[in-house]
Amino acid sequence: MSLVTLAIPFFLLAVLVELAFDRWKGWGLYRLNDAIGSLGAGVLSRLSGLVRAGLLLVIYIPLHEMLQPWYQLLGINWSLDNPWHLFLAVVAYDFCYYWKHRFGHEINIFWADHLVHHQSEDYNLTTALRQPCGGLPIGWIFYMPLLLVGLPAEMLVTAGAIDLIYQFWVHTQKFPKVRWMEWVLVTPSNHRVHHAQNKVYVDRNYGGVFIIWDRLFGTYQEELEHEPCIYGVRKPLNSFDPLAANLQHYKRMALDAWHTRSWWDKLTLWFRRTGYRPADAEAAMPLPSSDLGNFRRFDPQIDRGRRLYALVQHLVYSAATLALLWHAESMAYTELLAAVLMVAAGLVVNGRILDGHPHSRYWELLRLGALLLAAPLAGGTVGPIVAGYVLASLGSWWWLAFANKEDTVPSVSD
Repeated sequence: MSLVTLAIPFFLLAVLVELAFDRWKGWGLYRLNDAIGSLGAGVLSRLSGLVRAGLLLVIYIPLHEMLQPWYQLLGINWSLDNPWHLFLAVVAYDFCYYWKHRFGHEINIFWADHLVHHQSEDYNLTTALRQPCGGLPIGWIFYMPLLLVGLPAEMLVTAGAIDLIYQFWVHTQKFPKVRWMEWVLVTPSNHRVHHAQNKVYVDRNYGGVFIIWDRLFGTYQEELEHEPCIYGVRKPLNSFDPLAANLQHYKRMALDAWHTRSWWDKLTLWFRRTGYRPADAEAAMPLPSSDLGNFRRFDPQIDRGRRLYALVQHLVYSAATLALLWHAESMAYTELLAAVLMVAAGLVVNGRILDGHPHSRYWELLRLGALLLAAPLAGGTVGPIVAGYVLASLGSWWWLAFANKEDTVPSVSD
């Protein structure tokens, strides 16, 4: 089991602690719908990792083995047991991550994947867990230079996990600016800048662990006291559906390619700078940016019962995902794929419930009906547990969505 998977319970505990302080102090950092939207995207990301193969190690390991004579000639011998070696591995990995992250903001096809992490219009520890499903498998290219220093695959994976785990804690608004840290490390202050859509902050501070890369390559921006961060993206998602989150920019590019008459644009817009749109496609489908002078977060109002239902369902999906992560190696691929699809469908419908989509009442019935039919296939003790969960959910959902007159809650002011 990976270090990131082992860290998940600690991530969730930290979220609960920050949430408790948020409610106690009245900070207003958390909204239930946005938090579930971010956590749902993170859960879908972990699920997708169970059923798709990453290309990085598939390509990296054979190349590393092929270069072994060269490494032996140069006396290169990395060891996980040497803390200095591990530190240097993290530095080298973070350097490559900087460029991957920077291209993730500056090129359309890379932004389509990385965009998911930036869609949240809140900024708290759940934002750190908002991760994409992987998109097109092209990110591995940026880590190939690590072959030049002979970094073994196991150290690459460990350094990558450390880099990702470190980034969790910087997604908070309540850790103050610490002057000496801002010069060397990625901190909550300079990472708040990275998530802001203010003009002065856009496309800045790409480092994962070390901010020195941004200072070296001219992409550093300090958090300014007179310029509060406005979080989110210029073209808002306006949905808490994690599948829609992952498809947002791909769909937009595909529509632009369809509408433009230029074959050159059809072929190249995917690899042009982020935000590029052919003039005729933009005229056919104008997409205005957020009005930052009068910015309001996406916050559809649904009744308290449905919000509680969505929260309980999300907890069920999270528990199911942790169980799948734990038992994945002992499951047949077809069984694993079926389970992943069932949980993923739940995440999508849950997002639409939080959106207040009028058809979500029927989609949830359809999901529960399909799951009830599939329950006997689970076998053992899992089948009855799934059937019991479905029946309890069906009763609750029928009362909330069909039998009960919904009372809307007052609008939450931003």
